[in-house]
Parts: sequence; C-alpha cells; structure tokens
Amino acid sequence: MEDIEIIEYNEVDLSSSLLVVAFPTVGLISSIAGHFIIDSLKLEEIGAITSREFMPATVIHKSKPSPPVRIYAGEKKCGPDGSCEQLAVIISEFMPPYNIIKPLADKILHWADEKGCKIVITLEGTHAVGDKTQKLSVYGVGSNLKMKNFLKKYKIDETKEGMITGVTGVLLYEGVLMQRDVICLLSEAHSSYPDSRAAGNLLKKLDVMLPEIKIDPKPLYKEAEKIEEQIKKFMEQSKPTAPSLPPLPTQMYG
Repeated sequence: MEDIEIIEYNEVDLSSSLLVVAFPTVGLISSIAGHFIIDSLKLEEIGAITSREFMPATVIHKSKPSPPVRIYAGEKKCGPDGSCEQLAVIISEFMPPYNIIKPLADKILHWADEKGCKIVITLEGTHAVGDKTQKLSVYGVGSNLKMKNFLKKYKIDETKEGMITGVTGVLLYEGVLMQRDVICLLSEAHSSYPDSRAAGNLLKKLDVMLPEIKIDPKPLYKEAEKIEEQIKKFMEQSKPTAPSLPPLPTQMYG
C-alpha cells in the first residue's frame, strides 16, 4: 500500500456516507453507471487515488484534466433507511494492474473506515448468455446478514454460486473479514461492447434501493447508443502508441 496514495483536494466530512466503487468491468457498465451518477447528481471532484502502477494517462471530462482514478462526493440523503447524509463515488475507466488490486482494495476500505463511510456498494458486470434481445437481470451479493436482508428487502436475487474477481472481489471478502457492510450489484451485460442498457438496469435497481437519491436512468436508456460510441472512442484514444522501429536486419554478423 506504500505506493498507493489517496489525495483529497478538499477536506470533506464523509461520516455517515454511502461509498460507491466503480471500476471497469464486463461491458464497462460500472464506469458508465458511475459517470451517470456523478453527472446527474452534480457531485464534486474531491480527490484522487494515485500510484505509479496506474496507466500514465489523463482523463479529460468537461474540459478538466484528472487522474485515472477520481473521488467525487456531495451531500445527498441515501442509504437503506435514508440515514446516510453524503454520497461518495470512486471511479475509473481503467482496470488496475493485477498486482495492485489487493493493496488498492485494502487502501479503499482503510480510507472508508477513516472517513466514516457506513456502506460500500460496488458496481459490477457479469457475462450475459444469449443474444442482445435477451432481457438482462441484476443480482446482488452481501458481505453479511444485514446486507443480505437489504437485498431481500428490495427483491434483488442473490448470486448463489460463482466468482467475482478484481477490486470488487477483494472488497467483498475483506468486507466479510473486517465485518464491514459491503454490497455488490451485478448486472448481466454483453462483453463485446460498452453496454449502456445493462448500466441502466443497474441504475434502476440502485434507484429503488436508494430512493432519496432520485436517480432517473431513462435518459441513459435514450442515449445508450451515443454513450456507447463515446466510450468506444475513448477506448481507442487510450490505446498506447509507440514510435515505429526500423526493420530488423535479416542476418547477424559476428
């Protein structure tokens, strides 16, 4: 964790807050949903997570350059019973390297503890089976009985068997070990393209679970194709480029 640093631009009181974690996954739905939450609720960028292991890139959103992993927050009534007074979002468009996933998740949980965040909700995608016309479902996983009852209350089917990798996977099992309230929402998505419709399904469930936030995913459904094209373009722009090298000699001489 020594190389991972959380930088707060402004000192924001996040006690009794709900923390949403959105790293890219199947169909990029977590990143799409995270962006929608930030923009629709007009959350303020309050900090960043940095590491020399992260992709050396700048994300430009609304003309503002920012690091690959950002933290946003705002005063919003949220949580299962409306008891949370702030909403925070950690978001990135890039999946962190494999070797840093565990320390990154640990750093996020440690920071959430220090800031007094009550609940951590991670947004995740799972591979859909079938064609594009098939109805996509949303499932959930809770770290403890309280979170399982939370899912049951909002009629979200639990995932019975399977495996969740990446930052979400670590946050879930660390939530069990540390007795923290962690929920993962998984939306079926098509992995071959950025799936904004699956992200809309995720937001629809989140809106029911957190009625004080008043998220309206309808605009996301309407602009699904536009958002998909923007994400595809962003992915193309983010591909690393390298100078062309001269052709290798066909023979070597001693």
